[in-house]
Amino acid sequence: MRWVRAAPRLVTQLAERHLLLFIVASVVFWTLLSPLALVWLVLHLIDRNRTLDNSPAAKQQRRVARLLRSYPADWRARYGDEMAALLHDTIAARRDGPRLGWNLAKEGIAARLAPPARRHVVAGACLGLCWLPLVPQGVVAAILKSIGTPTRSWFLALYVPNPYQWLLIATMVALGLAMLGTGITLARTPATPLPE
Repeated sequence: MRWVRAAPRLVTQLAERHLLLFIVASVVFWTLLSPLALVWLVLHLIDRNRTLDNSPAAKQQRRVARLLRSYPADWRARYGDEMAALLHDTIAARRDGPRLGWNLAKEGIAARLAPPARRHVVAGACLGLCWLPLVPQGVVAAILKSIGTPTRSWFLALYVPNPYQWLLIATMVALGLAMLGTGITLARTPATPLPE
């Protein structure tokens, strides 16, 4: 079982030193060797579970820590101690259950998407998705339209009637550029925290 304990450290070292090799190794490992990966994961979880303290107080502390992880780090730094005490009282009073976990996860997501953090989420979504309307639905569709290829594939503009094709291509390029500009602008401007 020593190799099971050493594997996460070796994986971390590989990811830090050779990122490209780590990505290729991960894809090969999780696709071709997935049965072996699942066996390793089960052995790792069994070994980790055996080393845990299984007293009721330790289990309760782990549950509270797990429930609090749904909130962002700055929220936990500000309110974490109070919330942990409240969760300990709730669990001790036997009022915990799936509903408590669901509510905390829902509120944690809401706290993560509060206005300062929402700016980063929108910036990431715009920067991550701007290439869809810009490149394949705009630029590539324009190239295919200009050379007159009969292939329509998944290019939306090539499925509309002929008079509207260039209009839709221009709209897609404009949408992609607008998303790119919005993402860059939101990523560059610092988020101002909410007043307390």
